[in-house]
Amino acid sequence: MNSYVKAAHAHFTAEQAEAEAVLETYFNNSVGIGEHSDLPEEIYKWVDKLSNAEDALTVLGRFKRQQNGKATADPENKSRLGHKV
Repeated sequence: MNSYVKAAHAHFTAEQAEAEAVLETYFNNSVGIGEHSDLPEEIYKWVDKLSNAEDALTVLGRFKRQQNGKATADPENKSRLGHKV
């Protein structure tokens, strides 16, 4: 596997883990909540980060499968915006 793909996968896996840890703290540990006056906005921010990391890992997985000569996960071979890829 390409070193850049490995690095990107590691990066987004770390971002995913960080976002999950922060959200778990916000949802399950009142100590972590006290430092943020606008908790809903903080939660939205970390949900966006988690979503972005998960989306990026999906794209990298598709790229890795293509590099290995396997079919893409999207049977219509379209991006989320509906464009052919």
